[in-house]
Amino acid sequence: MKIFLKKILIISLTILTLLVAVNYFGDAAKIFDTEYEKKMVEIILSGDYVTNITNYDERIFQKELITNIKDTPDVVILGSSRAMLIGDKYFSTKKVMNSSVSGASIEDLIAIYQIYVECGLVPERIIIGVDPWILNDNNGRNRWKSISSYYDRFHNKEICSSNKTISIQKFKELFSFSYFQSSIKEIPDLFIGQSQPIATKDKKNVTMTKLTDGTIVYDADYRNKSQEEINHAINSYISGNIYSIENFDEISEEKWSEFKILIDSIEKNKIDLCFFLCPYPPLVYKNITNSIKYHNILSVEKIIRELAQEKQIKIYGSFNPFKLGFDETYFYDGMHCNEKGVFEIFERLCQ
Repeated sequence: MKIFLKKILIISLTILTLLVAVNYFGDAAKIFDTEYEKKMVEIILSGDYVTNITNYDERIFQKELITNIKDTPDVVILGSSRAMLIGDKYFSTKKVMNSSVSGASIEDLIAIYQIYVECGLVPERIIIGVDPWILNDNNGRNRWKSISSYYDRFHNKEICSSNKTISIQKFKELFSFSYFQSSIKEIPDLFIGQSQPIATKDKKNVTMTKLTDGTIVYDADYRNKSQEEINHAINSYISGNIYSIENFDEISEEKWSEFKILIDSIEKNKIDLCFFLCPYPPLVYKNITNSIKYHNILSVEKIIRELAQEKQIKIYGSFNPFKLGFDETYFYDGMHCNEKGVFEIFERLCQ
């Protein structure tokens, strides 16, 4: 019996050691490689583009980049991945920095804005990409917590034990089987030296590339999809839960109040403010308008336009693709405009 238990113990410890080792060294989401984002920033600040980037903490990257910028950008873009294609080509005489992060919440917008303020980097203009889910209490967005100290300071809150909470979450991932499933796929690249950010002069690469103005160029597979593949992606998008707008029971008074406080702060700093409303593909928008459970998406655009009119804020775009004359050829998938779409929106309003 003792021999049997000893074997079970040895096997269990071996499996546990393997689990921890793969999660730590494979590190699919780069939560243990604390230098990863710094390496990306070093490349960007050297004047090169950075590619071979996957699953890094976009919030930490923004913090590292903004705190190391020497010159204040003229134009700053704050938003989600739906705003990541807005770059310096639309502002030929201006220095632009796109500080958008995937799935941005109102907390993200506030925290990243606060980083700029604390660094004394107050731009001439800020463009906020407004997504409907920023006013949804049930959006499930919590990635902002890695920069929560800036959010707290914006509201003059005492810094809570968020860093301790994040450390505990990281520790738990060491023993996570689901994280193991993702991390083990990274092990081959680790051994052949392809797991780190790579400097490049080329904008278009096999993997996603971050440019010096903060915008992105999608990976080759994503940007080269056929229209049939794009249409399939659009249909798949509405066949399940629509990203972060499920259970959108009401427009959150708290988040709406936070949004207006952010706007007031931007105006107080004498920064010119614009809104960007990224459209949804026609099929997605029809689905939204025909379903009572998504009616608050339309309400978000309505109150944003009312606020913009009150404060004389320029708006680029609309959630409604029919207002813009957009069909499916202006999109990559069910929620992201392609370069043609973004170009059309900004060229129209900049003329």
